[in-house]
Amino acid sequence: MTLLERRGIEAAMLAQTYAVLVARLGRDEALAVIEDIVREAAFAAGKAFAAKAPQGPSLEHFAAVAELWQAGGALVIENAARRGNVFSFEVTRCRYAETYREMGLPEELATRISCLRDGAFVAGYSDKLRLDRPGTIASGAVSCPFTFTWNDDA
Repeated sequence: MTLLERRGIEAAMLAQTYAVLVARLGRDEALAVIEDIVREAAFAAGKAFAAKAPQGPSLEHFAAVAELWQAGGALVIENAARRGNVFSFEVTRCRYAETYREMGLPEELATRISCLRDGAFVAGYSDKLRLDRPGTIASGAVSCPFTFTWNDDA
């Protein structure tokens, strides 16, 4: 099963959960619960990825995540570059966003299920790593520019 297929199954379950939560708690509380669920899962995934780093977490090891995230055509990544303590790339096609739109998920839910994961994954990977991503395709941007910065002093 590809990561894209797995995320589709998770999104369907989270969409059902969201609908129930909205009915019981209201939109804002429902979104807050979804955010907590996604953050916790992504943080744990980041920790698990860090545990696979042969010499411990590093920017060099983390950069391999770009290949994993592209598996099965889930993302199209362009302009990948590593300079010193910075690794950056631009996502120009996001099949996660496309899949969630096809499923009929509202943007507010799709961005939380998909885009919210990235920062939590980074936080789980290492407190020395920071993510800057000013926009996402799921929220209407043309692309998702990612910049990861490693800070040994953190």
